[in-house]
Amino acid sequence: MFWLGIGVLFVLVLGGGALVFWARRNAKAPDAGPSPAFTLEDLRRLHERGEISKREFETARDAMIHRTRENARRERERRGGTDWATDGESGRSGRR
Repeated sequence: MFWLGIGVLFVLVLGGGALVFWARRNAKAPDAGPSPAFTLEDLRRLHERGEISKREFETARDAMIHRTRENARRERERRGGTDWATDGESGRSGRR
C-alpha cells in the first residue's frame, strides 16, 4: 500500500509539472498581432455587395476621414506644428 501511495504521488507531481510547463509555454506564445485595419476599400466592397446601404457607407466613410484628419492634426501638434517633417526641421515638409 505504501508503494502504491508513492506511485500516485509521483504521477501527480509529474502531471502537475507537465501542466505548468504547458501553461507557461502557451502564455509565452507570440500574439498573432493586431488584426488588419479596416480600410475604405473594405467599406466600398461591403457597399458594392449590398451588405451596407449608401447612407451607412457615407457615414462610415466620413467617420474614417474625420479620424484620419484628427490623427494627422495631433501628429502635427506632437511634432511642434510642422507638416510631417521627418528630420525635425519646420521648413521642410517631407513631401516631394
